[in-house]
Amino acid sequence: MDRWTDERAAEERTSAITPAITSHPEQVWASRAVIERATGVLMERHRLDADRAKELLLEASRRTSRTMRQLAEDVLASGSVGEPPVIRQILEAASTSPALLRAAAFIESAAGRPIRLSEVAEAAGIGERALQYGFVRYYGTTPMGYLRAVRLERAHRELLAAEPGDGVTVAEVAARWGFSSSGRFAAQYRAVYGRTPHRTLNEHRPRRPDGGRADGSTENE
Repeated sequence: MDRWTDERAAEERTSAITPAITSHPEQVWASRAVIERATGVLMERHRLDADRAKELLLEASRRTSRTMRQLAEDVLASGSVGEPPVIRQILEAASTSPALLRAAAFIESAAGRPIRLSEVAEAAGIGERALQYGFVRYYGTTPMGYLRAVRLERAHRELLAAEPGDGVTVAEVAARWGFSSSGRFAAQYRAVYGRTPHRTLNEHRPRRPDGGRADGSTENE
């Protein structure tokens, strides 16, 4: 049984509810044309291959008891924001696959050492391209962007935990978490936490009478 036979069977199962497809050959071919066009839209819109886009329409048909042609027409009539909600629901469910969870767990466990994209893909058990698409779709960033966010959060924790007199410096913390440029680290840190890393590091150090810190820094750093 080929793919089109499977899809035709799916349409026939739902025809009692939504009788949009009949046995007339011209209507069958018209339906195929509409589905092919919608498949192309989904491929471009969600960066899918042809098989995955067709499977997406078929799964949406099963979930909603609507024919593939009806869903295809909805896709063609909508923009990416207005497409049938079931499309996004299926994509989001797929993006939380065990492979993505394995990749995220690997990144978080190995964030303290240099990591290559190929290592993350190997730990996840999927290709680099699929890994990139999955992260962007689910986490809103690339695997390497996710790694930077994890490292920034770990550096933040370390700065918060530093005690007066322990000799911790921002440059050391930044380097330990893979930030080769202290200036770039400071800019990224401030964008996320709304303050400089120096201020976080020094906020519980003893104040001098002039309002500065014991190490010579000030509250505005």
